[in-house]
Amino acid sequence: MPSIREELDQRLYDIAMFHLSKLDAYVPGPVKKAGGTKRHLIKRYRSDPLFSVFGLDSPEYVAATLGGGTATSIHRKIGDLYEACVKEIFVCKLNQAPEKITYNAVIRSGDVEETRSADAYLQFDRLPARARSRVERYCAGELHRLTNNPQVTLIGVGMEIRHCYQTGDSKRTQADEAMARHFLVSGILPIMPLFCNQSNPQIIQRYRSVWVVKEGMDSYEMIRVFSGYDFFDFLKRNKRSLKKPVIGMLRSLSK
Repeated sequence: MPSIREELDQRLYDIAMFHLSKLDAYVPGPVKKAGGTKRHLIKRYRSDPLFSVFGLDSPEYVAATLGGGTATSIHRKIGDLYEACVKEIFVCKLNQAPEKITYNAVIRSGDVEETRSADAYLQFDRLPARARSRVERYCAGELHRLTNNPQVTLIGVGMEIRHCYQTGDSKRTQADEAMARHFLVSGILPIMPLFCNQSNPQIIQRYRSVWVVKEGMDSYEMIRVFSGYDFFDFLKRNKRSLKKPVIGMLRSLSK
């Protein structure tokens, strides 16, 4: 009979492979528009009265064209994978019903009101006693690092789960900041775990004024403290399988 950890390992593996399997169906927009293959795209560019003059019909340019959309698609699927896996860890290890770790709020960003949802929400009084003690202690320490004179009593923690943050989209940034402010006035600690070390430093520095930002291994450690589960260890143990869909996609586009 599998142990609780083995059962969670399998669930996370299934979630990860489900999201990565979507890469098999990915066809870059320019390729789809040209007829469905890289060969069609090169032929299309070679007949173009501008592309053919400036070398934009070359294999090198085509590779660069396809690279941007491909990288975006890969990161999008990995982002979905991380969000789903972290939620599953909280559900399984903290005995949370899936609907209890969601949080929705109407926030104002600039002149626009919109409904935003947190990627994960943990309310202290819904947690098992031992986990509640760990999570509350961790959040109390982070609240004092976020603001020198906190005027709020925390009731929970709200998270925006990002595998990496490389965009500089101003509307998204403003909406994220508005969500963080809503959390704080509601007694909810805003935490943004970024599981890579390659995020946009300018945006992250800006976020640190309203979010508790954790990067790289600090994010994995936060998940371990909250749940008692070592997510990074799971990823390392399954590294070979997790790489295959990504490498397979990249190789298929290079042909």
